[in-house]
Amino acid sequence: MSDPTFRATTVESASAGLRGMALLCLAGAALGIGYNALGLGGKDPWGLPWIGRDRLAQLAASAVVSGSTAPESAGVDPYTTDVSDPRAVLAGEAGGGLPEIAPREEPQQIVVAAVQQYVDAGAALLIDAREPQEYEAGHIPGAISLPYDQVATDRQRLEQLDTGGRPIVVYCGGGTCELSLSLAWDLVYAGQTRVAVYMGGYPDWVDAGLPVVTGAKP
Repeated sequence: MSDPTFRATTVESASAGLRGMALLCLAGAALGIGYNALGLGGKDPWGLPWIGRDRLAQLAASAVVSGSTAPESAGVDPYTTDVSDPRAVLAGEAGGGLPEIAPREEPQQIVVAAVQQYVDAGAALLIDAREPQEYEAGHIPGAISLPYDQVATDRQRLEQLDTGGRPIVVYCGGGTCELSLSLAWDLVYAGQTRVAVYMGGYPDWVDAGLPVVTGAKP
């Protein structure tokens, strides 16, 4: 005669196993649906560059450029500094006012000529998002070092950042470097509304033959 306790334990174990398999299948299905819904399938590994490109595309529609007219072009490669969106916010003529970095809920893009105007006027808080050793090797005059890796999890530090009433211009190593872009978005999330990203970054500044500063001070 079989033991009722043994049979109950066996049935319970089998039921637990079936429940575990069902949960595993559901979890796999959820991950698969989420993976495709987010658009990660067929994208770069883990979707990180894809996320950066989506954010860069948003910048292309809200550029701060120098000059009196914008080329009539519908498209722009957000990884370059050739901003040609006709909706761009334009700077004044030579000797005029600074380009406006207006309050927005997303970062704006700014190119080298406009950055130079802000640097010359001391009218923006420049932030270098690169590593300290890169900053010390050379940075834009007046820029402070705020490495993204150090502040990514320190929202309070970003919320308490003293801009002196000035807009913020963030830059990093240019090209496909996303440190400045990520930091700019975190600044917006922390309550800063006048934020621009200099996508050309330090290499673009150097290529333009503009002055640089070395060492740990701005």
